[in-house]
Amino acid sequence: MTDRRTMTPSFALGRAVLAAALAAVSALGAAQETPPAAGAPPSAAPPAAPQQISGTITESGFTRLAIATPPCKSDAAASAQAEEVTATVDADLLFSGYFTLVDPQLWSGMNLNEAKVDFAAWEGMRADYLLLTTLFVSEGGLTLESRLLDVKRKEMVTGKRIKGPAGDPRVLAHNLAAVVLDYLFGAGKFPTSQILFTSQVGQTQDIFLCDYDGRGLLRLTALGILNVTPDVSPKGDRIVFTSILKDRQELFLLDRAGKRVKLYGEGEGLNASPKFSPDGRTVAFCTSRSGNPDIWTIGVDGKNLTRLTFSYAIDTAPTWSPDGLHLAFTSDRSGSPQIFVMDRDGANVRRLSPEDSKRCDQPVWSPKGDRIAYTTMVDGRFNIAVLDLASNRLTMLTHGEGDNEAPSWSPDGRYLAFASSRDGQHGIYIMRADGTGVTRITNQPACYAPCWF
Repeated sequence: MTDRRTMTPSFALGRAVLAAALAAVSALGAAQETPPAAGAPPSAAPPAAPQQISGTITESGFTRLAIATPPCKSDAAASAQAEEVTATVDADLLFSGYFTLVDPQLWSGMNLNEAKVDFAAWEGMRADYLLLTTLFVSEGGLTLESRLLDVKRKEMVTGKRIKGPAGDPRVLAHNLAAVVLDYLFGAGKFPTSQILFTSQVGQTQDIFLCDYDGRGLLRLTALGILNVTPDVSPKGDRIVFTSILKDRQELFLLDRAGKRVKLYGEGEGLNASPKFSPDGRTVAFCTSRSGNPDIWTIGVDGKNLTRLTFSYAIDTAPTWSPDGLHLAFTSDRSGSPQIFVMDRDGANVRRLSPEDSKRCDQPVWSPKGDRIAYTTMVDGRFNIAVLDLASNRLTMLTHGEGDNEAPSWSPDGRYLAFASSRDGQHGIYIMRADGTGVTRITNQPACYAPCWF
């Protein structure tokens, strides 16, 4: 993974970088879609869009669509960036699990510059769809024009003109992949999503940000101390995390301007695992301020500190349900760490993890609220499991390939990020929600605690 930006040697220098990073996140990569000009491919879709497919893609339960993605056209000045556009779109579409790519060798002899599309030739290659793209420099930035054609219907089904920064064609490519996926399947969120995680830097640990595929790396903290368990607000405008200095742990908020504000931290003891509520107004976390690790909440203004659990056990790792009415968390009140759930006021505590489970930890609610992913120990290894809350069915997504921990759902709930030691040292990986398509996205040492948003 290539870091295209200078790593910040101090937090002060990192403020501008963070501001740019979070501003880009809020703007979906700073790309802007506009209707094509006269004579350009139209942006309007036909009146009747094809039926969208929903649900989780599995290796055996879905016939993938074959899509041809010829090289992006451009002038000489943008040729390298055009190549990156094609490669990025291809990677996004493949990872989605919805597509296979038509072999480029099949069109090697075709004249791709002809205005008229030879649908018969593309149908002979068994292509279901054809994606034609053109990249050019305009107004100090880049413009990507695209046409998505249905080969069998022999017509264009949608077209887009996407504008973005001159220095990053991948922003445009991710947005184009999102357009294609959203039009055909209603599944266009993940290409423009990003992931927070922590990584070892010398003797400290810092928080980093990258695109979902590991590119566009940014270091967000450089405080000379351990910074762990980051979480991002629902609007993407601030981050909450724990800073550890000797025996002292404190919770901090970091906003888009790079301003760091202490949210909570009194005396020695545990203050960890902060999580924003769905409305962004409250943070749930674990603290030992009462002498025992319990779940508490606090307003983002530092007020309304409220204790939720009163067990003699260790209660930690809270996670909010999407509607904000419940919290899942880890507790050893039954003898070993297990997953429990309670109402947002601490009432109605009940166990979720199966009775025969061994160690369970790090629960995280799916965006739809229908599933909870968590870490569980099987045969001496940590693995990722998903519990369907309606059927109570448990599905194992990893199977002892090293230790697999700290799952985090993608914004659309179709994918998961997690930390794994399967290659010898912990890195951040992503996979589809059925456990397929496992891909490592980091090359840094000791990466943990992904937060996908």
